[in-house]
Amino acid sequence: MGRPLTDSAALQADTDRLIYEQVFDNALVGICFMHERRFLRVNARMEEMLGYGPGELTGQSVRMVYARQEDFEEVGRVVQDFPRDNRYVHERPLVTRHGSLLWGLIAGRKIDPADPNSPSVWVVQDMSASRHAEDQLARANQRLEQIVQSRTLNLQKTNAALKLEVERRRDTERAMIESREKYRVLIRNIPLGIVITDAAGDFVEINPAMQEFFGAADLAGFDTLSRRTPCTVLRDGAVLSLRELIGTCSPSVTRRVEHLTVRWTQASGKPLWFDVIGVRVPVRDLGCAIVFLDRTEQRRARAREHSQQQQLAHATRLSMMGQFASALAHELGQPLNACISYAAGIEHRLGPELRTRPDAQEALSRIQLHLHQAGDVVRNVRAFIARHRPGNEEIDLDALVHATLELLQLQLRENGAVVRIAVDPDLPKLQGTRVELQQVLVNLILNAVEAMRGTGTRTPRIDLRVTRAARRRVRIQVSDNGPGVPPSLHESIFQPYTTTKSGGLGMGLMMCRTIVESHGGELELDNRRKRGASFRVTLPTALPAC
Repeated sequence: MGRPLTDSAALQADTDRLIYEQVFDNALVGICFMHERRFLRVNARMEEMLGYGPGELTGQSVRMVYARQEDFEEVGRVVQDFPRDNRYVHERPLVTRHGSLLWGLIAGRKIDPADPNSPSVWVVQDMSASRHAEDQLARANQRLEQIVQSRTLNLQKTNAALKLEVERRRDTERAMIESREKYRVLIRNIPLGIVITDAAGDFVEINPAMQEFFGAADLAGFDTLSRRTPCTVLRDGAVLSLRELIGTCSPSVTRRVEHLTVRWTQASGKPLWFDVIGVRVPVRDLGCAIVFLDRTEQRRARAREHSQQQQLAHATRLSMMGQFASALAHELGQPLNACISYAAGIEHRLGPELRTRPDAQEALSRIQLHLHQAGDVVRNVRAFIARHRPGNEEIDLDALVHATLELLQLQLRENGAVVRIAVDPDLPKLQGTRVELQQVLVNLILNAVEAMRGTGTRTPRIDLRVTRAARRRVRIQVSDNGPGVPPSLHESIFQPYTTTKSGGLGMGLMMCRTIVESHGGELELDNRRKRGASFRVTLPTALPAC
């Protein structure tokens, strides 16, 4: 009866070894064993990442894969005296056999923590795609800034061309321009601030818009105010009085246009921005027309958009941190529980021996104490993540949808995607965190855009519909005419690390579901569609009770 048990144990050991071999050889991340900083064994994935053939790294120094000597030395100092928790994680640039660089996330531990000369096992993940995505985002922001600058320049050129056209018409239609009544009607009703000077540079007329801009009751009051009102020229930071500014923008040559952008602060402390353009007036006894174009609202809109993007990015980072913390707490819980069980088993089986070895008994007690403390930390992290509560802002869904599309107009235009919107009238307001719900919309829309771009959809289209639902709820449906979600992923699409994109992390939809559920709602995949993908968000009009 003893021999079959022995054969069974040997068979099980061989089976376990084969399983470990298969896991090692077919892992999706690089894995290697090292001793004294030399490779003992390297799996296929790591050889593939670094460009080496089978067995070429075996016996070699780890120095050959570090891009920099200082990285190799710094890691060596840490490995020489391994951290107490027997775990070391770092990010370093690595060099492949062909000289190209990849960014590696490297984690290692000793096989026997008690043995200073123990071999160690290391896991290497290629993070180059993540770094590349960050670079692409930076380039996209740079392109956006260039587009804004280009549009501003085009608007300035258009305004200058308009002034030149007005001047040309004044030359060709002198009779009409010299008609004082028609001239006054023009400048009194135009939404631009205008100051007219004579040949000596004194003010002869201002229009109502200019009076409103600077709070002047009449021409005399404006003349007095102009001498003591400071304006800041944005080009070089120079501070000029309003009168000096007008003089600076008054060209001395016909058809020449002077242009400045200035900031003026009202007595209440509210800043105003103006584009100031000066043109020569080819009329006897007149000097120049100085035009003030109010740019305050455009600047504030750009500032609001920038602030909104920062809030959205901040919320994305916080949500990502929460998801990673939750996943890490889940993964650590199982080995901690196993360690606690093993320690309890040792104490039970070696109880008589431990009573004769108080030093070993104390060490085992300390091990159990630290394991329980680590378990408490893990449980606290998971409880903290679970207690997330959204804010209590009042959210207009119609306004939120249009603000989100305005935020994404560059990406939609670059990919030729058409968005069709249908919003039910008189929708009730929602309660929650506006930027988090906007993050959900951004993620769903960009997922659709990237899916259609990746498969070359000829006429990419996104349907965004917001409707009332039963039980005082609202529903947001985001659908596209792209390739759709493969049936094999219908059940796992919201799980972490599940993605249909080659460079995706598989965290976006998981974060979206977490946000929606924290608002008391549901995020679902509508798998009844035969073409494209459709995601449905259902939200209550009031936040759930704590």
